[in-house]
Amino acid sequence: MDNDNIVGVIKGTDKLKSFDEVLKITNFDDTLNKAFEKSGKGKNEFKIIIKPNMMVFVKPFEPDEPNGLVTDKELVERLVDRILKLGFTDIAVCEAQNDVGTMFKGHNVQRIAGLIGYKPEGRYKIVNLSEESLTFKYIYKKNSEMKKWKDKVGKSWKEADFRITIPKCKTHEHDWMTLGVKNVYGCFPPANKVWRYHIKKEIWDVTARSFLNFPVHYSIVDAWVGSDGFQGYKINNPKELKMFFGGVNPVAVDMEVFKRAGLDPFKSHFLEKAVEQLHDGKYPEYVVKGDQKTNFSDICEWVNIKDETVKQIDCFEEIYAAWPIINLKMVAEYVDFKTFPPKNFILRIAIKFLKKLYRVFMHFKWYRRLYERRT
Repeated sequence: MDNDNIVGVIKGTDKLKSFDEVLKITNFDDTLNKAFEKSGKGKNEFKIIIKPNMMVFVKPFEPDEPNGLVTDKELVERLVDRILKLGFTDIAVCEAQNDVGTMFKGHNVQRIAGLIGYKPEGRYKIVNLSEESLTFKYIYKKNSEMKKWKDKVGKSWKEADFRITIPKCKTHEHDWMTLGVKNVYGCFPPANKVWRYHIKKEIWDVTARSFLNFPVHYSIVDAWVGSDGFQGYKINNPKELKMFFGGVNPVAVDMEVFKRAGLDPFKSHFLEKAVEQLHDGKYPEYVVKGDQKTNFSDICEWVNIKDETVKQIDCFEEIYAAWPIINLKMVAEYVDFKTFPPKNFILRIAIKFLKKLYRVFMHFKWYRRLYERRT
């Protein structure tokens, strides 16, 4: 069976064994070795880069608190060790700065990786793509013609021979879920991502362009513990799903996660745009290996983002001033300002104001409804 047509789904009881199993049934080793053989390089020259979720980390987890926000670093390092056993040595784990780092002290890739618990110890390197930003002319398809778009790319992402996306399984009000495709958006080096890619451009358009220019060779979604509900991608609402999804085609993997969450993958803007750029608008057909039928609702009371919320946010986000309102709860209740203090006096005053504004907004029914734990 062609590896491109396989999506592996594992529902297990032992995290590491289940992780190994999803790699096995999707022929990860074979996929990596075939890419290596085509490269004509030596194993010590073949560059492998892994993109997990890290930069939504704004608050250390409490002891024994389930982590539904950032990719489990134990899984990332398990993958690194597997790659090392195959004889490859040039391995990078990457992230890039975002808007949070422009506002709070110490919110940078290296420090976040350390707080999460990454310990390279010579096995791999932590790469901040924002510190190695290069100007690049992206090609993309529009109305059956090839266009060009000038933006930035991280050197390590650009030069990699094998790219892996390994996100957390989380809800997101912009597109119902944030998974393997959306995770690649975080590779863009500029920190001012809201203005650059949400306001001036459409986030799903630029993400699809990245995929076209820098193909991703494998995707594995960490759904051992997910996070659901409104802003589940940045406010920890942990749900123990004990599942993994993997495969060579990130679009197909995301489609299967959408289905297991009880969502229609054909509604996703990210998947639609990725399919337009990568597959001329044709969604991939695939075969599921492993677990065939477990849905999130079979395991827990999984809360999806409502369609009306996604539509409202899509309109609301075009107004830059709307972003503080969207993020009121996170600022008021979730960010640890001792770990990440505001960078200046103006931001300290703004945070105090936003906390008071949050208390006012919570009196409005329409705002409270965003966070109601219901499907």
